[in-house]
Amino acid sequence: MDFRQLKEAIKTKVDLVDLVAESVRLRRSGRSMKGLCPFHDEKTASFHVFPDSQTFRCFGCSKGGDVFTWVMETERIEFLEALRLLAERCGLPMPERLGSGKEKAGPGKREYLEVLSLAQGFFLENLSAPEAVEAREYVEARGLEGVRSDFGLGFAPGPKEIGGRRRWPLAGFFASRRVPPALGVEVGLLGRTRTGEVFDRFRNRLMFPIHDERGRIVGFGGRILPGHESEREPKYLNSPESPVFNKRRLLFGLHQARKRGTAGKVPPLVVMEGYTDVLAANSVGVLGAVATLGTSLTPEHALLLQRFSDEEPVLLFDGDRAGRAAAVRAFRALAESMVPARIALLEEGLDPADLVREGGGDGLRRVLGRARPALDVWLELISMDCDMTRPEGRAEAAQQCRELLSGVRDPAGRRFLQKELASRLYLEERALEPRRLRLPQSFGAGDPGTGKHGLPDPEERARRCVLAALSLDPSLLPALEERWGADEEEFFPDPKLRTLLRDCREGLLDRAGTLEPGELWKSWWTRAAGDEGWKALLLDLQDFASTLTDPAQAASDGVVFLERKALRRATTRLKERIRRAHEQGDSRTARELERKLLAYCRRAAEA
Repeated sequence: MDFRQLKEAIKTKVDLVDLVAESVRLRRSGRSMKGLCPFHDEKTASFHVFPDSQTFRCFGCSKGGDVFTWVMETERIEFLEALRLLAERCGLPMPERLGSGKEKAGPGKREYLEVLSLAQGFFLENLSAPEAVEAREYVEARGLEGVRSDFGLGFAPGPKEIGGRRRWPLAGFFASRRVPPALGVEVGLLGRTRTGEVFDRFRNRLMFPIHDERGRIVGFGGRILPGHESEREPKYLNSPESPVFNKRRLLFGLHQARKRGTAGKVPPLVVMEGYTDVLAANSVGVLGAVATLGTSLTPEHALLLQRFSDEEPVLLFDGDRAGRAAAVRAFRALAESMVPARIALLEEGLDPADLVREGGGDGLRRVLGRARPALDVWLELISMDCDMTRPEGRAEAAQQCRELLSGVRDPAGRRFLQKELASRLYLEERALEPRRLRLPQSFGAGDPGTGKHGLPDPEERARRCVLAALSLDPSLLPALEERWGADEEEFFPDPKLRTLLRDCREGLLDRAGTLEPGELWKSWWTRAAGDEGWKALLLDLQDFASTLTDPAQAASDGVVFLERKALRRATTRLKERIRRAHEQGDSRTARELERKLLAYCRRAAEA
């Protein structure tokens, strides 16, 4: 089943009325179903679902679309993820690559998720067992009993000596349920010694299940219980990276925050640094608290916040040196995607859980109310670290600004931020220009010493120019594709560049030809996550794009240059074939090839 077939199959199988009715109370109104709009506040129903056309529309806020639009708006996901979600709902297989017709084979996410869900049941049950008294006392002492069930807290018991042998509770439980040990190892619940013995990775720990934004358990965090600490056991232990767990793309507590909203709306998000901080905040009514998973805020986290936040999220950090450093790193992640946010700093030596214990919900809300724009806080922290009255301090501040700007993805956003930083720090705007060599706009001017990301090959510069122009105006692609036709691989031999073209093509298809540059960059940067090669390519394209004043003309010039090069290669190959035909005495083939060569020469003259 290919991409289009899957879309049509989903539209056939999913009744939009039933889907909408899961979150909106509908009643019959003529030929439509009517209810209160989930996308804006209203007292008089103006939201309609039309069974005949399988579409919806609100005549108050103008939101509307089909089943895919509904899922994208309510789940705040991109089209491909909506496609996957609806395919799962219908029991339809997803193609391995959209349009390839090849479907995923072998063990997949479903098996891993089932094992993790089974483990969650085991941990939940064990929290009520007699040996979990320390875990229950810890929950009560920290004031978390009221939110224990909301977050599914559990307990991972330690090993037991039975008959002179060490028995591992979770490993034994999996064996009783006929779960292959390899599956437990792959999702990070079990480990394996050098001798092949399987053991529990989590032991004597209070367990926090970690959900993805769709509510599926994809991993766990475990807090060692008092009395079991040792130098060999970290205080907090998270699941390792697995086929379903990527801590750079997950926020603890986001699932719970989403459950409290409707149609994708969530309470104002507050990013903290620990699981117990999130639970403590929820216990006093701050229901949008989330936390990173033992890592600094990443660009992927920033995009999650942007996707689910109706208001600017607040990032809450400790007021000590480590907390200030974390705030600086967090702003870099926010700036990469130009995600607006505010930052609040606690008093030194105080964490959110301590603040809740001492000041309750009012104390926490007072601190959050003092949050300031993230850029203001970042500039203040930079000024604290760099003595702006001394030349070396100003040079250090300029260097930090350059590092920040080099990661900003959107060219227009980077230029705006550069002006703002220069103005606020009283620095020359030119001094903040990221110091990476820009790609020359002249395709023919090659310089073999262009540096780490330099492109001495004029053809490669032309290819990058075309992609950079598309990043500014994706709608140029259909006209350009007509120029290179079926010779895309000839024009773009680098698989990475062809992948970026495919992303642009699919984005235009998904959005009926109206793909915004920001959406295209978002998909490209998502693809580049964690891959330095991809990141270097996109940074080069970003730099190139910032030099283009007329994307349409630049793209056209690039394609013309590539056409000429392709035609020259083709004529060279034809001349060689003509020579061989003459050598073999095949005059008929030689004449046919000569006619073809003449046509190529005319095309080259016109290009």
